[in-house]
Amino acid sequence: MNREDTITATILGELIPELEYAAPVLLERSDRGDPLVGTTSPTDPGFETGAVDSVLLELFKSLLPYVKLVLSWGVLRIIQAWLSSQRQSRQQSDLLSMLNLLLSENAKLRQAVEKIAELLGRSDGEPVSTEDVMKSIAAAAFRAGGTDSDDERG
Repeated sequence: MNREDTITATILGELIPELEYAAPVLLERSDRGDPLVGTTSPTDPGFETGAVDSVLLELFKSLLPYVKLVLSWGVLRIIQAWLSSQRQSRQQSDLLSMLNLLLSENAKLRQAVEKIAELLGRSDGEPVSTEDVMKSIAAAAFRAGGTDSDDERG
């Protein structure tokens, strides 16, 4: 999995916490055009057990193109620059500030983030703000960077 896919999967895992660990596999399957969830034979002695919530899978499928769009509109560039910065004290709040600045300058990016917030809000049954989405993206990038400093999730 390349760095962009890792960031994409981490963001999706942050937006849909129930799929946090499954997001990389689901993303790979989606990119290959495979079904997100395979069926197994009743005689298969495999260890994959449990059902995957179809509502969560639909949310994953509906968010994926918007997350990729958001990343393509400059967010990925900012995250990659932030991750590769040599500063020892990279802060999640610094990244969030840079992302919010880009969001304020780019109408198409704002529309995509608003769509993500709308889809999440419909799924959760309560409003989700664009600020919440941007915080999730920053938190995901912070996790993807593997930093050991304090987690500033809000």
